[in-house]
Amino acid sequence: VNHAALTALVDRWRPETHLFHLPCGEMTMTLEDMAMISGLPINGQAITGRVSAVNWRERTGNLIGVEPDLPLPGKADTSKVRHSWLKQVR
Repeated sequence: VNHAALTALVDRWRPETHLFHLPCGEMTMTLEDMAMISGLPINGQAITGRVSAVNWRERTGNLIGVEPDLPLPGKADTSKVRHSWLKQVR
């Protein structure tokens, strides 16, 4: 990872437009960019269809090979996969 380049990109990201504002113009993230950053594969069939919170941990495990941990006692089960968790397990 080139930390200097990553820092430069973070400084130039504008969340209101979802673009990087660079001296040469504007640039947006592509699916390929996200695959390189996250290390997740993008080839194969897309995951689409009805979204349901039932058995979501099991379905996540079937799709990527790792099931998210159960929530801590007293915490709500949000039924979502965080990008930080994906980076940690991949």
